[in-house]
Amino acid sequence: MSDGQLETNVLFGTPTWRCPVPDMHRFHGEIKTQLRELWRQGYFQRHGSGYGYQTTEELFTPVNLEKIEYLRVLKKAFVDACTRILAHRHGHSKNMPFDVYCVQGWVLIQTNESWVDGPWHHHHPATLSGCYYVQIPPTRDPTEGLLMFQRSEPTNVFCENMAAVRPIEGCLTIFPSYLMHRPMPTPTANDWRIGICMDAFVHWHKKSEDPLRSFEDLDAYEAARKNSLAGR
Repeated sequence: MSDGQLETNVLFGTPTWRCPVPDMHRFHGEIKTQLRELWRQGYFQRHGSGYGYQTTEELFTPVNLEKIEYLRVLKKAFVDACTRILAHRHGHSKNMPFDVYCVQGWVLIQTNESWVDGPWHHHHPATLSGCYYVQIPPTRDPTEGLLMFQRSEPTNVFCENMAAVRPIEGCLTIFPSYLMHRPMPTPTANDWRIGICMDAFVHWHKKSEDPLRSFEDLDAYEAARKNSLAGR
């Protein structure tokens, strides 16, 4: 199903989302040129900042956001998508105003080297995680480069225990941060698989919590959210 440009894909009863970011396309060449220059300078070292070839998780610092336009564009797109996703939350948090108070970001370069085989991992305590795909090279095997997810409940013989999402160049893939996941290797790719990975941390404003209360419209919700920040 889709909600505007936000496409939902349910895995094990848990939604994941895909969102195109057309405003980022014009920056792909610039990003790839910058990364190749950093590679030439020796910035990327095997497992230097996490598994494989990664930058540190500091893409969205105030200095970087002021200087680099594509980071501003991508962060806004990610936060906007997360806000739309969280608008459909359920349970106890439904009537609690929230804000995305922190976004971490880093670049992951996946090569075709034989040792590249990313481990299963999650991004808790973030709420939502995502990856924007700058480049996805073709491969001979269609299963290469899939983003694999693991069922969060104990493995059993009656349910599907793993599922995959196919990344699309120029799109964000977003998922709940607690889901175990890993990118499949790309041994037959003739170029890098480049993703900008992100974590969104959410603050729930319990000061405005009222289980019997509903907000008439978005303006009323926003007023309650701002009120919950008063005196912090």
